[in-house]
Amino acid sequence: MNTKTNPSARPARQGSLRASRIAVAAVLLAGCVPLFAFAIVFSDEKLDAERAFHVAVGEASAEYQRTRSLPSLKRRYEAELKEAQARLPVLMQEKRTLRLKIAQLQRSIVALEQRFGWSATADAPASIVQSADIAEAFRSAENAQSVLGTNPLGRSFFRRVLVASFSEVLEEDLQTGIRRSVLLARVRVDDLQRQWSELKQQHETLCADTLRLSEQEERATRGLAATEEQLKNIQATVEEVHTQVLKMQGALARIDAKIRSRIERELLSKGLLTPGIIDRSTIAVAPQFAWPAYGPHSAGFLDASYQEHFGIPHYGLDIVIGQGSPVFSAADGVVFLARNGGQRGYSYVLVGHRGGYATLYGHLSKMTVTSGQDLRQGEAIGLSGGAVGAYGSGPTTTGAHLHFEVIKDGTNIDPKLVLP
Repeated sequence: MNTKTNPSARPARQGSLRASRIAVAAVLLAGCVPLFAFAIVFSDEKLDAERAFHVAVGEASAEYQRTRSLPSLKRRYEAELKEAQARLPVLMQEKRTLRLKIAQLQRSIVALEQRFGWSATADAPASIVQSADIAEAFRSAENAQSVLGTNPLGRSFFRRVLVASFSEVLEEDLQTGIRRSVLLARVRVDDLQRQWSELKQQHETLCADTLRLSEQEERATRGLAATEEQLKNIQATVEEVHTQVLKMQGALARIDAKIRSRIERELLSKGLLTPGIIDRSTIAVAPQFAWPAYGPHSAGFLDASYQEHFGIPHYGLDIVIGQGSPVFSAADGVVFLARNGGQRGYSYVLVGHRGGYATLYGHLSKMTVTSGQDLRQGEAIGLSGGAVGAYGSGPTTTGAHLHFEVIKDGTNIDPKLVLP
């Protein structure tokens, strides 16, 4: 039986289908929103991380350049110590001379005080200086502990005797003479006090200078000892590394043969060499090096600023990377030595390669390889360090970085000569 579709039902089905499509699109759009949001957030976080990394690199590089040079620091301490040792005996003699002068002035002041009976620290009676009345001046002299004695009755009696004996004229002359003596003594005491104050001020200045130079001598002595100790540690570290490099030279032939045999096995397994007919001339002797880490360079090969800073030649390349960043082998090789310097020492890995080459990776905060281990190019050998005082950083560092050396036949060469 043929069934015909009702024309009125067709628009209803089309509307229902359209509504279903809209609902599906809405669901898909809702599902995509979190993905878009995640992409945006991830992008922001990545940018923030990159900015933080560049800031850290800049700070590390700036700290490296800002730190004072050890040789110049030693020279400064030596100059300060020499100055202090030369000046201190002179100052001590000047202080002694001033003390004697001060003591002599003090005795003169005390003698005048005892003779005329006032305290040098007190002001002179105004009547002595200003009054024109002889009797008033004489009474001022009487009130002091003078040659007239300490008993008021005795002073009055002596005055009466003087007046009675020498008449009014003589009494006036006597009073004038006493006043003149008192005034002159007072002027003398004032002058001695002024000299005493000046000498005391000079003595205090000398004491301050002596104290400053004594502290300078002590500080310079301590600093010089610490600087010399640090320079000695640096020299010992350099000599130790050099000794290990020389030892490695005897093992490079064995390392070369081991690496060559490994390469031959790999080529045979890949069908690139015919068993029994191995043309070793087709196997490259010199390794192809790659960068062990990527970052700005703070000190290059035989860098003059490094020489000035630490007092030793710089036989490598310093790559500024964050503390704890991965460090990779620059070429296929064999670990000759993984030296753990501990908390205060210098940690480094020495790797032997083909063709008489070797590489050194210094200031490592962690090592993930051991002596005798085979390495592939790009394989991690540890984590970078170099932060001052950090584990494995050693004495020759001022900030986080990797120290990388390339050695050919026992002699350091510029790493940039072999790096791409």
